[in-house]
Amino acid sequence: MKQSSYENYIEKIVRQELNRMYEEDKDLCKCDVCYRDIMTLTLNNLPPMYVSSDVGHIMTMYHLTKNQLHTKVIVELLKAIKQVKNSPNH
Repeated sequence: MKQSSYENYIEKIVRQELNRMYEEDKDLCKCDVCYRDIMTLTLNNLPPMYVSSDVGHIMTMYHLTKNQLHTKVIVELLKAIKQVKNSPNH
């Protein structure tokens, strides 16, 4: 059986947006624990979108724009950031 490559495209978008937010919010702790907590909290509140090809990436990007899933990513990220800021695990 041939090994296939796939990824959760939502995770990629969350990671990109979180990195952007780190640049904007200098008070946000950038340690590994807080990073993982923010990623985990956010991803647990979003539907996964696995893709396995370039066409899958293109279609996912189309749907992200079309159905405002990108906005939901931002909202969930902001909620997770607030929660981690209020109760950091370190």
